Amino acid sequence: MKKILIYSLFCLGISTLSQAQCYMDRHSATWYDGWISCQTSPSPNPARGNSHWIQYNLGESYVLHEMFVWNTNAPDLLDWGMQEIAVDVSGDGVTWVEVGTYVLNQGTGFNRYEGEFIADLNNTKAKYVLITGLSNYGGACYGISEVKINVDNTVSLRENDCIRMNLYPNPFSEALNLNFRGGCSSTVAYYSVSDALGRIIIPKTIIKEGQTITLLADEKIFPGVYFVKLISGSTQRMVKAIKQGY
Repeated sequence: MKKILIYSLFCLGISTLSQAQCYMDRHSATWYDGWISCQTSPSPNPARGNSHWIQYNLGESYVLHEMFVWNTNAPDLLDWGMQEIAVDVSGDGVTWVEVGTYVLNQGTGFNRYEGEFIADLNNTKAKYVLITGLSNYGGACYGISEVKINVDNTVSLRENDCIRMNLYPNPFSEALNLNFRGGCSSTVAYYSVSDALGRIIIPKTIIKEGQTITLLADEKIFPGVYFVKLISGSTQRMVKAIKQGY
């Protein structure tokens, strides 16, 4: 069984950042919902040196299949769109393997622009996906709007089962519920919530065994990917949550 991971485009260590929406069956190709890099920075993959890059942390390892990309689509910024890209993957964020290099078509500038199929990632198993812009269409900056990847959810690697928890509904639109059912070494845990860039949304807070906490009901957050982290005794677990809509 396959599912689709749709990621808000984010950059780590790159000059300009815009939060993209993260609907399961829709996309946005407007310039302020995408990613723009106007200067290079050291890549997580040392082989790429200083470059224009985007790193995705999927939260856990998945088997990756078809990849689709929406290029920069603002009519006056079409030359900022990436032309040739390199795709690297990693299981730990340290050791990287190149999947391939691909050429993206330029955006059309029309509101019905639908992006394109880029590559089949051929059952590659990874937790991190790195996209590096090797060239663009002549503009001063490098940009991209959105990426979608089909994955197998039946073979995702499970986090530490010593911490028993429920996180629901997921995806969510208004609020997320966290139920802590206990840990192997403790009846209490500490939870925190961060966004895809690692910025703390909810700081470290205690939760007791059997307790249910409502999360992200009052915080004004964009649709996208968030991570709920639990620490119980000497063990910890991190679970990805997806916010849809506003």
